[in-house]
Amino acid sequence: MDRKEQILEIATELIQTRGYTAFSYQDLSTRLGITKASIHHHFPSKADLGLAVADRYFDDVSSDLANVKQATDDPWKQLDGYVAQILALIETRDRICAAGAVHAEFNVVPDPMCEAMGRLVKHVIGWLAEVLEAGRRAEVMSFPGKAESQAALVFAAAQGAMQFGRAHGPVKARQILKQIKESLKAA
Repeated sequence: MDRKEQILEIATELIQTRGYTAFSYQDLSTRLGITKASIHHHFPSKADLGLAVADRYFDDVSSDLANVKQATDDPWKQLDGYVAQILALIETRDRICAAGAVHAEFNVVPDPMCEAMGRLVKHVIGWLAEVLEAGRRAEVMSFPGKAESQAALVFAAAQGAMQFGRAHGPVKARQILKQIKESLKAA
């Protein structure tokens, strides 16, 4: 992994564990054993770094979701793939979704970073809506209203489960995610 990728990796972790406003180039410098000037060489401002993190996170999550869809046509298994990604973050006990972390600070995060994370949220909700609608068409899932509205509910509940899991442990968060799935089962 080259230096720029290392910076992005640590910055993503710090956003997921502390939030965007709670870390500095000094934190990155200390973790990586490099000077702040070395970080500024790759990312002249924290806003530049934040946008690069958001773009990279979008690519990573989009790729993960595409892989889930390619692996199976079964809507339940696709939903399980999404839930597995959430559980992986919950199991760390200190990380949450970077998009959720950024949106919790939307009023102080640079607009381009917020907008980039907003595009990710829209993409994930769209992906979930496709999965849920496929499940409803196959009569293996049931929910009221539009698939996009239900997908937004699932996404918001998953974000809440991560926050809850951070504070109260992964067992409770897993229970929330299980309940989300239970609520979608066809009668």
